[in-house]
Amino acid sequence: MKKLFFLFLLIITQISYGQDAKQKETSMEIYGFVRFESFSDSYKGLNAGNELFFIAPLYAGVDVNGNHINQTPTYNFSSMASRLGVRVSGPEILKAKTSANIEADFAGDLGNNPAMFRVRQANAVLAWKKSSLLVGQTWHPFWGGKVFPTVAGLNTGSPFQPFNRSPQIRFDYKPSAKLILSGAMVSEFQYKSYGFSKIETMTIEKADIYNRNAGIPEMIANIEMNNGGCTLGAGASLKYILPTLYTTGTLGKYISDDKVKAVSFVGYAQYVKKMFTIRAKAVLGQNMTHLNIPGGYGIKTVDKTTGGMTYTPYNSLTSFINMVYGKKYQVGFFGGYMKNLGTVDALYNFGSSTAPSVVTPGLLPNVASIYRVAPHFALNISKLRFMLEYELTSAKYGIGNIDLKDGLYANGVDATNHRAVLMLMYSF
Repeated sequence: MKKLFFLFLLIITQISYGQDAKQKETSMEIYGFVRFESFSDSYKGLNAGNELFFIAPLYAGVDVNGNHINQTPTYNFSSMASRLGVRVSGPEILKAKTSANIEADFAGDLGNNPAMFRVRQANAVLAWKKSSLLVGQTWHPFWGGKVFPTVAGLNTGSPFQPFNRSPQIRFDYKPSAKLILSGAMVSEFQYKSYGFSKIETMTIEKADIYNRNAGIPEMIANIEMNNGGCTLGAGASLKYILPTLYTTGTLGKYISDDKVKAVSFVGYAQYVKKMFTIRAKAVLGQNMTHLNIPGGYGIKTVDKTTGGMTYTPYNSLTSFINMVYGKKYQVGFFGGYMKNLGTVDALYNFGSSTAPSVVTPGLLPNVASIYRVAPHFALNISKLRFMLEYELTSAKYGIGNIDLKDGLYANGVDATNHRAVLMLMYSF
């Protein structure tokens, strides 16, 4: 981690030296913030970054007295979300204005190695009069440009707001000042899909290799209209993953080329007038685990001779509304709802008729629904921002026998977390 940090500082130093040598061609801006968060929870959640990035309360069953095992008070202090970045404006190349952005924080691999120095954004942009080309890592197009919620938590509204930064090639075309048409090819890196690390034992893991093995990047098209303080946008995505390279049959291993196909759609809106902002977004899609949206896919059929499998994705619907008023003194509200709509096709039964058993790789595919309400108060003084937020997140987990027709459960149990967040951020 220290080596990466000093390398980042060395890059900044070299850029600064180059800026002095070529003052007229290149300019540089260093930015970032120190961010401290203190929070307490009543129910342990999906563990990401020592629960700093809270997605949903994690149901782990009950004890002999019927008490939820994960319903226990916890707290944490953290500064791992502090950030450092460099924006560079360069010379004209190919009749285009050029710029670049390198940004890093200390949030590492939130699931396995938090507090690790990592790259958040690293991209270069060529901008012409009516179009631009971005190459590198930045926010996923479903993030929605500037239309994302204002909250205190690092999750920024996840899992109701798509959350993902990935390597991509994106082209924007602006036929007018109010309209942007975009097309992007997106790969996976830090935010990943699920597949089989060992098919013989049906061992499931999260990795970017399943998307890359499909041989096709995620393809996304977006349209956005801006008129004064009003923004409207929509997009569509087509994505494939290859969950395993081979299967095991009666005579040994067989190459597998069966992929999971996923189609997703997003729509969003924002209205800004003076000190009031209201935002809303909805996403309807399949296998959106790389966007930190619960779901995944299931095994649909199995060839007993070759072990070959076909798959069916879960459909998920997620949405939020966010309202903020004020400048120095600010009040806001976030409300989100996510619904598991079930699989497209029926699931293969690995068990019996009385005790069905299925295989469903994904992010909390047994969650039927999640909702969140989160009011906040913020105080902004110059470079200092102070936020206090109460966040209630409740998830309904399916229990009992699964319905093979759609991968859902007839019965459910609620897991609810009450979180208090105190966040202080000094920007520079």
